[in-house]
Amino acid sequence: MSSKPEMMRTKILKIAKKRFFFKEYLQLLQLERAVKIIKKNEPSNLQISILGKFIQEYSNDQKESVNESITLEVYCKGLLGSSTDFGIFSNPEMGTIFIVGSLTSMFLHEVEEKALATMSTGPYGILRGLGASQLQTETYLKALNNGSYLLIVRGNDNKLKILEDIL
Repeated sequence: MSSKPEMMRTKILKIAKKRFFFKEYLQLLQLERAVKIIKKNEPSNLQISILGKFIQEYSNDQKESVNESITLEVYCKGLLGSSTDFGIFSNPEMGTIFIVGSLTSMFLHEVEEKALATMSTGPYGILRGLGASQLQTETYLKALNNGSYLLIVRGNDNKLKILEDIL
């Protein structure tokens, strides 16, 4: 008895490509609304990060600066979740910037005992590495330097397309 070998049937799983979505907001309230929309539509499938200029109103009073950074951290963690990473770095091109979310460790990653984002071209290189074009990166960094906020979301391509239409 001869039997034909059974053909193995394989399923091809289509894995959705992940990418980053960038959006600039002029006001904190606009950014807050956008984050709430994201969390309502995709509460756990997207990774959210926010960059913003840390403006110290009392630059001569170190105690007030510390209190302001604690207040900002509490606010950001309230927005994104209490276990969200938060950090502040000083960049020679842009001044003092805060980062909150999943990309915090990337911006604060140390290279030769200096956080990557503290190097003059650090934020530029990071955004380019995340997939922003040269023009986008320059635009976002200029806006950030002028006091805007940058929302960065990582997720599946199809979900980000939907999100782009909503926001």
